[in-house]
Amino acid sequence: MKKMKVIVSLILTAAMVLGIFTITFAEENAGETEQIAVEGAPAAEGTTEAEGTPEVEGTTEGEPAEPGETPDAPAEGDDAQPSEPEAKPMGKYPFLSKIYERGIPTLTTRSFIIIMDTLRTIRYILTGRILTGAPRHFDVTVSEDVISICNAISDQSALDVYELITNLPDLTEPARIAAKVFQIDVTAYREKMYEAKDKYYEEGNGTMSNLCWLLGAYMSGIDSAYVYLEPKNDYYAITLDVKYSDGTMEVFHPDIYINPETGECFGPDNKGMMTIGFNCNAYEALVYAPISCWMKDFGFCFEYDLLTYILPVYRYQTRRFKFNYGEKEWMIQIWKGNYLITNGGEVGLYYREPGSKGTFYNVVNEADEMPMSLKIYHGSEILVDEPMQMHWWINGFKLGHRLYNPNSLYMEYSIQMRDEEMVKAFTAAIDANMYHDVTYTVDGLTVNCVWPY
Repeated sequence: MKKMKVIVSLILTAAMVLGIFTITFAEENAGETEQIAVEGAPAAEGTTEAEGTPEVEGTTEGEPAEPGETPDAPAEGDDAQPSEPEAKPMGKYPFLSKIYERGIPTLTTRSFIIIMDTLRTIRYILTGRILTGAPRHFDVTVSEDVISICNAISDQSALDVYELITNLPDLTEPARIAAKVFQIDVTAYREKMYEAKDKYYEEGNGTMSNLCWLLGAYMSGIDSAYVYLEPKNDYYAITLDVKYSDGTMEVFHPDIYINPETGECFGPDNKGMMTIGFNCNAYEALVYAPISCWMKDFGFCFEYDLLTYILPVYRYQTRRFKFNYGEKEWMIQIWKGNYLITNGGEVGLYYREPGSKGTFYNVVNEADEMPMSLKIYHGSEILVDEPMQMHWWINGFKLGHRLYNPNSLYMEYSIQMRDEEMVKAFTAAIDANMYHDVTYTVDGLTVNCVWPY
């Protein structure tokens, strides 16, 4: 009987997810009749159907194209002239061509909430608790200034932060049952968790600090919350007034700060919002990792990519350029594609001691970080535009309404090398790469690279 219930619930869930995707895809493609004859990006003004990329005039070697233009791809070699990416006809498969050009719909917040509510309702049916009523949501209210920041993101993407935080499911029922069965003093438990929270915060471990707060708050049973902005000099801090089931109140600061002029949402010490490793720009709907994010301590290896290939929420391409320089084995790795509900790309700097075994590389030390820039295009639309800055991992992930095929993304990046020896070593590694699809030009110590469609 239990197996039958599980099978039924899985079938219902799969049908629901498929239905939501089908409806979303149909709605977003309704009324469109254009056919794509060329693999790659949609044609813009000044572009013929056979070319597939816009004409860009006046762009010199090593000079990035202006936003809104699709740059030419330079051929390999220091002094090579740029050339357009080769068009690959796909007229034989118009439906696949359309998907290639336009991508697939991103999961919307509303669809995600429907899925989660349906799963919880199925669980209530299978456990015989449907007569107690549908599971409720937390009572969360949000100030107008926070709503405006949320709207800036939802206007550009399928992510509706306001709808998400005001529809958080109330999952504190197990905590209430556990507290009653095991006679847990939730107030004392919360105090212990908060002691641990303060200890981790003093040690600079914001992630564990926030986790301890969540555990303490969860066991106490959150009844309601009010989210608003609190002035802090030239920026604002996200603040929560939390009310617990026992009637007690608390003010919580989750380490999320906002500059209302620029739209930057950031955390302390260049570690990301809530020290999760990522900041975002609400006005650009762009997520990016600051220089001191926690990922810096974990280096990189092939196994990381292997894990993400297995997960269904990532779909990207990557290239590794390995070379010896300065008594180190270097690896500069690049990525472009889909990350959860975003499109974007990355450039990372890594090295290790000569003769090291395996695939693991450390992140370069602070003294070996280098100026880098990054641009990601989809056709004539520029998704990511990170200017030249000192970094070890420059990246950008654009929220939007669709996920594009990694092959349809055009990537430009520049790295200012330490000296000519490093320039020669890096460009030789590009030339030797088995794919031969990344080209470059050299401007002094700066290597300007293009990874085309």
